Amino acid sequence: MADCDLCGVSRPTLCPVKIFVPKFRKSYPKGTWKGLCEECTKRLHQANKTREQIGGSKCDLCGTTSSKGILLYKATITIPNFEEPYSTDETKRICEVCLLAVDEVYKKHEARIEGKESHH
Repeated sequence: MADCDLCGVSRPTLCPVKIFVPKFRKSYPKGTWKGLCEECTKRLHQANKTREQIGGSKCDLCGTTSSKGILLYKATITIPNFEEPYSTDETKRICEVCLLAVDEVYKKHEARIEGKESHH
């Protein structure tokens, strides 16, 4: 079991997304892997479609600060909890680079699912 790096939900498998974290750029110049659940990848894909800008200081996925001239976009993520209501919607700030990386993974995942369904 692994926890989603965005919402914290525990799943047996997660979607691996290559993210470039600025503070690890020298140690990992080709990026690091973050694990996102299918629901978070779907929500970030929707956020990439709408591209609604939001103010904030840093990206919630890679940690890039907005002072470096990057734009942040709004993504609504469902955070699970153990009290009623059993989930809450939380607004996350995601940079364009992370949105594009997640969107690529989402499209590959959807193509793989459609490919499996078309063979049966």
